[in-house]
Amino acid sequence: MRQAASAHKKSAAQCLRMLTDGLSASPNRKVTKFSRGWLRPWPAGAAMFAYMFSHEAHHRGQILMLAHQLGYRIPPTTAAGIWHWDKLWKEQGLATRPR
Repeated sequence: MRQAASAHKKSAAQCLRMLTDGLSASPNRKVTKFSRGWLRPWPAGAAMFAYMFSHEAHHRGQILMLAHQLGYRIPPTTAAGIWHWDKLWKEQGLATRPR
């Protein structure tokens, strides 16, 4: 579980860096296109954000399933809490949520 949590934390940090750069208006941004390797690249922006957001949700589900398969009992408030995006957004110190 610790390894999965550590990997998820690292992945989240990398995704945040990528999204921050990809959604930037800076002419020097590095992420201008996005692809998962087997798909044709598309411009970084709303579609990239939507894909990454849904993929993040997929990984949250994987973590819950892994815990269940290993016999860990996740308290219902914790299991349900990973889907409370507004609360998680505020916990990260962000004043507003994305629109």
